[in-house]
Amino acid sequence: MQLLSALPLLFTVPCAAFSPSRNFAIRKTKLFSGEGPPKYDKVDGLLRVETVGEGSVMLHIDVAGDEKLEYLPGHVFALEIEDREGASKEAAANEGWARGPYTISRATDTSLDVLIRVVGKKSNIFASSPAGTPVRFGGKFHVPILDGIKKDEVKRAVFISTGVGVGPCVGAIELALQDKAFPRIELYPSYRTAEESLYGDYLDGLAKTNPDKFKWKPIITSVSGRISSSEEALRVTNTGAEFGIEDTHYHLIGNAQLVVEWKEGLKKAGVPDDRITIEQYFNHKAKPNSEAVENIASFISSSCGVAA
Repeated sequence: MQLLSALPLLFTVPCAAFSPSRNFAIRKTKLFSGEGPPKYDKVDGLLRVETVGEGSVMLHIDVAGDEKLEYLPGHVFALEIEDREGASKEAAANEGWARGPYTISRATDTSLDVLIRVVGKKSNIFASSPAGTPVRFGGKFHVPILDGIKKDEVKRAVFISTGVGVGPCVGAIELALQDKAFPRIELYPSYRTAEESLYGDYLDGLAKTNPDKFKWKPIITSVSGRISSSEEALRVTNTGAEFGIEDTHYHLIGNAQLVVEWKEGLKKAGVPDDRITIEQYFNHKAKPNSEAVENIASFISSSCGVAA
């Protein structure tokens, strides 16, 4: 199993149109974690915020100079914004700038998109910023989502997400659909309410345009319960018995409890470690639900025709 969630910075992983360009210089100052390394260059950018769902915003970031970027969906980077009111704990030790690691949803060589949930002081600073607000960013951590999938060895890639974890999945899916050699893709994002759901019309369009390559279905947990709550609920992911236990790659991203439950259930079902990649956003201390683990293991085993 490839662990995509370990970030060597001293902050916790939280969980496209751009603003007008302004002539900010590229800054080459170094950013250190509290233990020293890692070091990386900071790049100046300009921010535009778009509300995309209840409680969620997309941060659109344009490079403010001539720097060319090399990021992919699933990369994690450090993003900073000036904290004029001192609301964030990081600002005092970072020249008055709040900072944190965020996972990239989309990227070009001059821009980045980052989907975040607005839940605390730092995210509120980002969410309430007017268009053109200066930000700075740098660093590159984690394995991009598609790089973790052995596309020549699997017949299907299944992405299971919660909340804003769907953002990097969508960015990765967009790239995968441009690659004729990439296997079929399925996406199962979970949201607490329908109002919190994201990308609905857009993903419907992708599925319609790519019927043999992509399918998706949102899970609204306040209506149908968690996807792992029963084998019946899990049947949403069943595409038939044509796949063996090693034919599917699973990417799990979001709430750590869901990620751990699926990881344990898949391993119990016999899914090899290199067919599972993960990224945990929050809820790291939650214990996995043993019934959910059993449901996942039983369902995956039976759908692949092997014994759990």
